[in-house]
Amino acid sequence: MRTACLIMLLCDMSVARAVETKLGFNRDIRPILSNKCFRCHGFDEKGRKGDLRLDKREDAVASRDGKSAIVPGKPLESELIHRISTTDADDIMPPPDSKLSLSDEEKNTLRRWIAEGAEYEAHWSLIPPASATPPEVKQANWPRNEIDRFILARLEKEGMTPSPEAARETLLRRVSFDLTGLPPTLQEMDADPSAEAYERAVDRLLASKHFGERMAVEWLDAARYADTNGYFGDKTRSLWPWRAWVIDAYNRNLPFDQFTIEQLAGDLIPHATTAQRIATGFNRNHMANNESGIIDEEYRVEYVADRLETTGTTWLGLTIGCARCHDHKYDPITQREFYQLFAFFNNVPESGLIKADNPPPVLSVPSAQQELELKRLAADTQQAEREFQPFTAALRHQITNWEKTAATSLPSSPTAQLAAHFSFDGQIDAKHFGTSDVFQNGILGQSAKYDATQHAEWPGAFDTDAAWTVGLWLMADTSLSGVFSKIEPEGRRRGFEVIWQKGRFQINLVSKWGTDAIELVTQEPVSSKKWHHLVVSHDGTRRAAGMRVFIDGLPATTKTMNDTLKGPTATSEPLRIGRRDANLGFYGQLDELRLLQRPVTAQEAESWFWSERLRGIAATPAAKRSTADTTLLQDWFVEHHANPQTLAAHKRVREAKAAEARLRESIPTTLVMQEMPSPRKTHLLTRGQYDHAAEEVRPGIPASLSTWPADAPPNRLGFAKWLVSKENPLTARVAVNRLWMQCFGEGLVRTVNDFGSQGEAPSHPELLDRLAVRFMQSGWDVKTMLKLMVMSATYRQSSQFSASDPSNRLLARGPSFRLSAEMVRDQALAVSGLLVPKIGGPSVKPYQPPGLWEAVSYNGEETYVNDTDAGLWRRSLYTFWKRQSPPPALLTFDSPTREKCAVRRARTNTPLQSLVLLNDETYIEAARVLAAWVLAQEGSESEKLALAFRRVTSRAADPAELQHLTGLLSRQRAHFDADLEAAAKLIAAGASAHGKDLNPVELAAWTLTLHALLNLDETITRR
Repeated sequence: MRTACLIMLLCDMSVARAVETKLGFNRDIRPILSNKCFRCHGFDEKGRKGDLRLDKREDAVASRDGKSAIVPGKPLESELIHRISTTDADDIMPPPDSKLSLSDEEKNTLRRWIAEGAEYEAHWSLIPPASATPPEVKQANWPRNEIDRFILARLEKEGMTPSPEAARETLLRRVSFDLTGLPPTLQEMDADPSAEAYERAVDRLLASKHFGERMAVEWLDAARYADTNGYFGDKTRSLWPWRAWVIDAYNRNLPFDQFTIEQLAGDLIPHATTAQRIATGFNRNHMANNESGIIDEEYRVEYVADRLETTGTTWLGLTIGCARCHDHKYDPITQREFYQLFAFFNNVPESGLIKADNPPPVLSVPSAQQELELKRLAADTQQAEREFQPFTAALRHQITNWEKTAATSLPSSPTAQLAAHFSFDGQIDAKHFGTSDVFQNGILGQSAKYDATQHAEWPGAFDTDAAWTVGLWLMADTSLSGVFSKIEPEGRRRGFEVIWQKGRFQINLVSKWGTDAIELVTQEPVSSKKWHHLVVSHDGTRRAAGMRVFIDGLPATTKTMNDTLKGPTATSEPLRIGRRDANLGFYGQLDELRLLQRPVTAQEAESWFWSERLRGIAATPAAKRSTADTTLLQDWFVEHHANPQTLAAHKRVREAKAAEARLRESIPTTLVMQEMPSPRKTHLLTRGQYDHAAEEVRPGIPASLSTWPADAPPNRLGFAKWLVSKENPLTARVAVNRLWMQCFGEGLVRTVNDFGSQGEAPSHPELLDRLAVRFMQSGWDVKTMLKLMVMSATYRQSSQFSASDPSNRLLARGPSFRLSAEMVRDQALAVSGLLVPKIGGPSVKPYQPPGLWEAVSYNGEETYVNDTDAGLWRRSLYTFWKRQSPPPALLTFDSPTREKCAVRRARTNTPLQSLVLLNDETYIEAARVLAAWVLAQEGSESEKLALAFRRVTSRAADPAELQHLTGLLSRQRAHFDADLEAAAKLIAAGASAHGKDLNPVELAAWTLTLHALLNLDETITRR
């Protein structure tokens, strides 16, 4: 009896196994090995243990000391099965110190796979896509196009059925957001009741100018677009022309292969246009550092690596950066191949330590009108110079004669109440510290040259509690230096100091640091490595208003960072020349330092500048003067001594040059890519360290992807063309997968950033490959591919939740998810009527809570000032993006920081998001403007509420919903009728004047009622 039962059991197991689907390596086995084994037994040769590879069959089945890790068909003889099954801590795999373990299910899967023959497969993403024939389906009347047959076949296999089609208005709202990022208008919802209405709506949306804006948002994430450089300084830079190019490229449906080539190598295209060069801004969007003290080469290498990793994620869907320090642990990319790819991006003429806010290479991008105007103004300048030319010979003679008496005719430097004067002519009348003094030609005679290793200390009397003035000439070499100080080096830090920081002067007059002090910062930066005259004058009132700063004879605009000085500032500390304290010395030259125990007027400061500047030029032989000095002297002489005819001709030259300069300054620039005349050598960097160069490498691609095209140049242009070649197995798949995610909320490959071994396998691999092939065959037509997706029956399904597929990986329903950060805000602007539909242009500054920029900028020196005009109501992708402080409302709704490439955003639902919708000025103003519009419409109160509901949610309200809204409106009326001040305060929110002339109680009541609509889950959810 027991024997019979055993035979029956074995027969049942055989039948069960016969009907089981055979395990697939990529689907069932690779994920286990990749997560638990490949780290020590995978592609990385240096990290490999026991010289055993499990990612290659021939290695895995090879005999080692009479044992094989895998014996196909014989799990009990396979060392792999023994090691994962044992309880011996010395033998078990994965080892205990790895913190990894296999589940019983995973162990059984490996046993079964070996029993089935242990067949391997190349990783699916590294095999060129092939176009599979759409499968046959039972429900033949459901599919609308080829997509549906793949989806339905999988559903039928799982015993599931698709959901019914979504309601007409729901579908229009869905596709409007997916293709333009904006909700449909009332007119669009009522425009076309015909059966063909949906397709016509799709065509209209694809042709909309807002299509490019919608598509650009995710591309800006991938490109890590921002309006500032990031890191310590995080200063503003100009890359918005590249953003405008992206929007335009999508709107004109630039084929994706050309879209790729122009962004990665537009500058290398023969006879490249301005637009193609602007496109290369994609790889200049990385962060850039201007912090003093960083190692230039270290950060230059970081920029190149960032370009490569961004390109790898965006086009290849691979974690290429994992091969920077060693061979990739999971994917077939060697460290050498990483640096071969690195070489393509290593030839930009750039520095790691940037000196300008717009670090070169940059491109001037005038509009057509500006180009014409520039030509006209340049011609005017040339004409004015020709008319002035006859006067120059006489001028030279007059200036030569004037120079003979300049020393006596020019006003002298101020001497009244002079406390000290240091001329730096070969010596400094103060105690010396550090390395030897160095003297070079200066403004008047010689100047002192500093490199932060020396300084001088003067112990003389200088009362900073009384009125005083300090003036000197300086030429700074670096971005941060202590010019001079008379301040306690620690503790309360009482005293006075001047610091040079990135072209600005910081002046501190301190009784107690931070709480009892005046702190000023000049606002307009001046150039380093040029002479400037600085005068700081204080009237002794202990008020910031009593301190004036003059640069090169002119009053400087300053920002008061602290104005709390009440106590004394006098200290026994010496005046330190060329140093702040023990830590911050001066780099550059100093000349003609004067300390006065009195304030000076603006006229005196201007005279002081010209006196010393002109004396210095006049004392220099004409043949040794710089062009700038010669021009400065001539300009001054004409203004003060020339005859009327010469003066008039010179005035025309100055005015013409000034007009041309003003126009040139107004022309935007943008960061672009550019090749060095001679390629920079690229070396493999040991452990990825910038200063550990090993063997030299040439540009190349990973062998696992394909071979390099024979006719492709070994530069970025060749690389870009290879990316979009049919031989590349990844680019088309990656691009189509992101378009699918745009329409369905998740990619067919959910890990859109990782198509390698650690990423998820596609839910519908044959469909992904067919779409990839079709995308290439269509000429990489983005709009055609999107239309195919949104016209499918799969896309049109209702999003009603289905318990049979809760994550919707099989697409038995339409997806439902919260709108993106930009869509949430843009929708509020659109339904209120506030949205300004202008396309492109510089970034704008909508409402933002105060104090955020001060909290992250050095010394709180930067303040966010929101726009006061149309910039308040532009689409969110135009919002100014500061990396240290991204737009807070967008960040709250899961936008990335844009510090690194991001091709997928998180989706969260948090209390902070509710607080933004409830309290942000944008949404309160939008509700008020919407209320003003509703109140201007005809109809009863109930009809107006119904109209507002439909305008916001894109569907008609049911009677119960209208009843709730009517009750809310009634309660708000009563509330504001009893509190007129609250009503006035509410409707004052926002700069728009819409509705502010209406009855405040009625407007406030309607504002809060409609504000509730903007907060509905239905409003901020894409269904």
